[in-house]
Amino acid sequence: MGSPPASPLPLVLTTLFEQTVREHPGAIALADGPERVTYDRLNRRANRMARHLLDRGVARGDRVGVHMRRSPDLYAVLLAVLKAGGCVVPLDPAYPMDYLARILREARPSPVVCDDPDDLPPGARESALTRDDLVRGCADLADGDPDPGTGPEDTAFLMYTSGSTGRPKGVRIAHRGLARLGPHSGPLDITPRDGLTQSAAFSFAASTIEIWLAFLHGATLLPMPPGLPSLPVLRAAVEERGATVLSLPCGLFNALVDQEPQCLRSVRIVLLSGDFPSPDHLRRAMAHTDAVLYNGYGCTENSSITALHPLASPDDVDGAGVVPIGRPLPTVTLEVYDPEMRPCDADEVGELCVGGTGVALGYADRPELTAEKFTPAPDGSGPLYHTGDLARRTEDGDIVLVGRSDSMVKIRGFRVETSAVTLAVRALDGIADAAVQAFEDDDSREKHLVAFYTTRDGRPADPADLVRRLSAQLPSHMVPSSFRHLEKMPTNVNGKIDRTALTVKSRKNPTSTRNPKHSNNPHGKGEKTMQNPLEAVVLQSWIEISGMEEFSTTDSFLGHGGNSLHFVQLASRLQKIFGIEITTESVFRHGTVEQLARFIEESRDQAATTSSSHG
Repeated sequence: MGSPPASPLPLVLTTLFEQTVREHPGAIALADGPERVTYDRLNRRANRMARHLLDRGVARGDRVGVHMRRSPDLYAVLLAVLKAGGCVVPLDPAYPMDYLARILREARPSPVVCDDPDDLPPGARESALTRDDLVRGCADLADGDPDPGTGPEDTAFLMYTSGSTGRPKGVRIAHRGLARLGPHSGPLDITPRDGLTQSAAFSFAASTIEIWLAFLHGATLLPMPPGLPSLPVLRAAVEERGATVLSLPCGLFNALVDQEPQCLRSVRIVLLSGDFPSPDHLRRAMAHTDAVLYNGYGCTENSSITALHPLASPDDVDGAGVVPIGRPLPTVTLEVYDPEMRPCDADEVGELCVGGTGVALGYADRPELTAEKFTPAPDGSGPLYHTGDLARRTEDGDIVLVGRSDSMVKIRGFRVETSAVTLAVRALDGIADAAVQAFEDDDSREKHLVAFYTTRDGRPADPADLVRRLSAQLPSHMVPSSFRHLEKMPTNVNGKIDRTALTVKSRKNPTSTRNPKHSNNPHGKGEKTMQNPLEAVVLQSWIEISGMEEFSTTDSFLGHGGNSLHFVQLASRLQKIFGIEITTESVFRHGTVEQLARFIEESRDQAATTSSSHG
């Protein structure tokens, strides 16, 4: 008789990662610049760090904050916390201090592993553990795999998302929810020959797709620079660093197709997420690559990726431009229910509910909200998460999203509660009332936030100042890209704000964001005499990318319809035109046409001087 089949390993991230290490010890786990880290080396480093955390008193189930910039050590620390039995609380260094403080008050992690304690709110600095101290403290510790007894139902990550009241919601993601991506990744079929880009912030659920699809299959993770990657960086990741799998929000994918489509030729998989994909960009992309494009669907409450719809040829995009989210991954269920929790018939719209191994454990310290959003399945098969997404099932069995049943929207792949942004705008000094709405661009189908507001003195506020003040409180994806001053808010017969009256013109011909008589430009928009001949090139490029036809050289990009995806596109275009390095960060820091043109001129002069000195 043959030996009995080996029992499957429990769905625990560290257990499955350690299995990957045993199977592929010499494979490259991380490739960051010139540094190459094998799976064996990464595992031993994480084990030593885990023992240091255990020596500091971290026990199974304890919450440990991680506030670090993207680097090979970041991934070792994430593994170390899990190997110590702890729960990772991701803290994005890009978050403003006030927002970080709110998350820390909610989560109460101890310690917080960080690059620099001064980057943390004052109350968190005393208990912080710096990365350097962690590295020094673990140098002589044993590097074997610890066993804290972690099980599939233990919380692996506590990830915070936007809350409708302005209070962040901490989603408790179980080990099983992410570990399922090892044995149950469905058609993606990641192998050790693959390279996966890692560009999503690790505080955002999309990062878990990138990280664990790589680490649970022996593939190479390719960390991108901080922030949204520029198009030249993405191109280099494919052409020079060996990326075969790209995970991209729809807006960044659109920009890549518009300006760097050739870099898709050697890619095997493109995983899209975050919003409704643009059918035109999908068709154009498939003319440049044999890769399979997947329209992905996921949410933090189901441990990120939930369903996939493959697109292998332009014929897969129907004439109506409807792209399904497809079908659930193995061990996941998707069902469309009516208000009485009865399954909807084909093409009947209802609420999309998710079940199976990915469903989160609920919200931290929010029992009422947990009971509302996580309910028993009608057939008793387990808990269901009510996504709030309206959807329908086609006759073929695919799921198609229709819209939302609440105030939540996706902005550049991030989930945002518009009511939370409204509260933040209303709280600003000088603002009398406000309402925030999401609108869709005509061409790209990307959504952007517009804040409608009134002021106590009746005068329009400076959009750049509003952006500055909101950016001190909210993550960048929650800051509106446009502001519309109103003399009074429109109301309905019940005295409530009439949201149907809050409209904007097409992004190709938008309304002015401020009253011309209050403009800093005394000659009116577009009539300022340009001080730098490069300004005309920058201005025309910005107008074509953003669709902001009424724009002056002194208007700020932010607050007048600009967002990070526009910055990516502008940086890429100007870099090609002027032949010098222009990053997304350069556009952000030099936030007007005038300032950016001056920066380009100075950079060109510096490059010319350097070149002549070496001639």
